[in-house]
Amino acid sequence: MVDDAGAARAQGDEWTSAQSLDTLLWSPLPPPRIRTRPWWFPVQELRDPLVFYLEAWLADSIFGPDRAIIPEMEWMSQVLLTVDIVNSGDFAEITIFGRPRVQNRVKSVLLNLASWHRKHRARAERMKQLEEFLKAGAPGPQTPEPPVAEVFSGAL
Repeated sequence: MVDDAGAARAQGDEWTSAQSLDTLLWSPLPPPRIRTRPWWFPVQELRDPLVFYLEAWLADSIFGPDRAIIPEMEWMSQVLLTVDIVNSGDFAEITIFGRPRVQNRVKSVLLNLASWHRKHRARAERMKQLEEFLKAGAPGPQTPEPPVAEVFSGAL
């Protein structure tokens, strides 16, 4: 008589798929895509959203990789935000629901944050290139040379 583990090993692929299915069943569920409207947000503000796009890495920098900052931003600005990754992970679609003036203000704040993150990333890349250049340019341990005495001859 063959035990269950031996039978599963004999079947090969079914054992690995059963393991992955078991892992999938015990892993936490992703957050639901459907959200309920917060009590403080008026229904009529859902009619005309403002949509714009940012690079996905910028959205991760601004909202966090797990989008944990979105509820705090929504509460402070009194808008609803949705951030969806589109175009095979290259871009993030940001949708802002709220009054038009507030939508424009939040978009402006997010674009300013994106500009700051772009500059910060570019500066970090330049610093990394400079470090690599300096490391590559130094042939070995540098020994300090004695100062050279300048000798002046003749009259000025």
